[in-house]
This record gives sequence, structure tokens and C-alpha cells, in this order.
Amino acid sequence: MARSKRVLPKKNKKVPKAKGMGKGAKVFIGFLAFFVIVLVLLMVVNVLNNAMTAAKYVRAHVDLEVGGTGDGPGDFKEPWGVAVDGQGNFYVTDFAGRRVEKFDSQGQPVLSIGAPGKDDGQFDQPSGIYVDPQGNIYVCDTFNHRIQKFDSDGNVLKVWNHNFFGPRSIAGDGQGRIYVSDTGNHKIQVFDEDGNYLSEWGGFGTADGKFREPVGVTVDPQGFVYVADSDNRRIQKFDPKGKFVAAIKVSPWRGKNDEVPYLAFANGYLYASNASAKTVLKFDPSGNLLSIVQKGDKDGFGMAAGIAVDSQDRVYVVEKGMNRVARFIVPVMAQPTH
Repeated sequence: MARSKRVLPKKNKKVPKAKGMGKGAKVFIGFLAFFVIVLVLLMVVNVLNNAMTAAKYVRAHVDLEVGGTGDGPGDFKEPWGVAVDGQGNFYVTDFAGRRVEKFDSQGQPVLSIGAPGKDDGQFDQPSGIYVDPQGNIYVCDTFNHRIQKFDSDGNVLKVWNHNFFGPRSIAGDGQGRIYVSDTGNHKIQVFDEDGNYLSEWGGFGTADGKFREPVGVTVDPQGFVYVADSDNRRIQKFDPKGKFVAAIKVSPWRGKNDEVPYLAFANGYLYASNASAKTVLKFDPSGNLLSIVQKGDKDGFGMAAGIAVDSQDRVYVVEKGMNRVARFIVPVMAQPTH
């Protein structure tokens, strides 16, 4: 009888164990998750910021517009700065027309001051302008690199230069101090009302107290000085002696090539022109943005430049790109427009 073969059981082959996730892969996935979370948070913050900004848009109640293109009374070739006197008259520098025009409170042209040239009483592209409590007129004669002072009838009282390089704005504290933004030299110079030099501060840079293309300058009732530091996209606040106090970041500004940022302080508020966005910005004294003022028509404020506020809280803004000046009232409460 044949012996049966013994069948041995097959040995099970070992199944290789799955390797765990490598350290590098874990780090990558963690980083990816972190990136997604940060991205979502940034999107949420952006949406909230946009909503908060949109809530600050208000429509200007425009009650007066003056101007037109030309050389005639009330016309402009390129208006730049504006100032208001105690009687409600307002003065506009015509940068390309090389003159200053005076209007009454109803917008009727009253007087034209100056002509192209380098003599006293003549201009080479005037820009900033200020009227003191006595009614005297101070003009930045920009590319004659000097300041000219006139009486209310347009007679020359004083002309001075103190190593200026293209001064663009001028303001006074009502107590005899005159502040000039010496734009090309990136500093502020201070004088008395007769043009006697008192002090200066600034210099080129990005640190606190330094400037890159300062333009607008204004003074509040306490004597604090505000300067539109255009290419640093901020407004700097100083005490009357030039000591740095604070910096207000102005994110809507796009820098010197897109802005002609002028400032005005009145009735507890700081106003700034925003040419690139065709708006006017309204801040509280601490630098909080309260309102973004739009014009009613689709064009907005065309290349907004010089700005001033009268005793009735009416704001005057130069529309440099439209050869006109608009006067308006800012609504007390912000009401969204979009």
C-alpha cells in the first residue's frame, strides 16, 4: 500500500507594514493648513474693512461752483490753492495762469492779482495761499522759489526767499507765525508775518519728523501743525516748536505722483484732499477717519487739490483737473452711498 505524502502547511508571507507619514509631509500639511487659515482670516478682515470704509462714504451738498477754462475773470488754466478770509471772500491760485483770483462769497470774481514774471507782484506757477486775520494774502510763488505777501487790494507788501526749493503750501496760526512747506527741500520753515526767519524742521526720510515731498500744511486752534507728507502717505502732527507728536496713516493716498494733498483744520476737524480717489477726507483731531466725501456727479472732485473751510463750516476744494472750485457742506452723520 502506497504511503500518502504529507502536505506541509504553507507559511504565510509577511505583509509589509505600511510606513507612517514622513516628518516632511507632516510639516508640509501643517504649513498648508496654517496658510489656509491665515488666508481665510485675511479675507474676513478685508471684507470687514471694506464694509467699514463703505459706511464712511457721504455725498457732498454742493452749493457753489466757480470756474471755467481760460484767461477771463473767474476762469482758470490750472487752479491749485484756495483760502478764505473773514468776510467770506475766497482766493484761488491759478498755477498755469500765473495769477491769484479773488471771489466774493457768492462766487463773483472781484480781483485778479499778478501776471507771469519774476518781478515783485508777478508769479511763476503759484500754489499754496493763506489769508491772515488782518486780510493780508500770502502766496507760495513756487518756481520763483519765494513767498509774496499782499494786502487785500493786491498791493505787494513783502517778498522773501529763504533758500526755498519749490514751496507748495503756507499757513498761519493767527498769532503771527507763518509755516511754509518747503517741498523740494523736504522741510517746514517758520517765519513771522514780515518774513523774518524763526526756525525749521524736517529733512528727507521716512522716520518720524522726516518728509518725502511735504505739500499741505495747516494749524489748529491750539497751535499744532499738520503736514501732508505726500510720498510717505501720511499726515504728521507737530507742536508749535516742531516737535513730532503723531503720524496719521492715509492709506487712500497713492504718493506724490498721484496726489496734490492739501489740508485744512476747522471746527474741530481735519480735512485732506485725495486727488487719486476724487474725494475729500475728514478726520477727527486724533486721526480717525470719519468721512470720505464724494461729489454728487460721477466725475467726483476732479484732481482735488487746495482745500479751505469758512466760518460757516463750508468746505472749498479746488478741482485742478476741471478748472473749477466747488463749495460744499459735509453731512453731520455719515450715510452710506453704496
